[in-house]
Amino acid sequence: MTIALIPMIIIAAVVFALPIIIGVYVYRDADRRGMNAILWALVAALAPSLIGFIIYLLVRGSYSNL
Repeated sequence: MTIALIPMIIIAAVVFALPIIIGVYVYRDADRRGMNAILWALVAALAPSLIGFIIYLLVRGSYSNL
């Protein structure tokens, strides 16, 4: 492997792992708050540029923290 390839691999790993991490977090949080966890996890993980995650954070404020 060349030195220039290593940063590209790290960036690719982050790009693929970040939506998964966000989806898991949103699923667990939405389930705990009594929201539709699967729907919110998909919205947060699949919407581009973290827009779905930001919308989730804004909407979840109106749900109780059990």
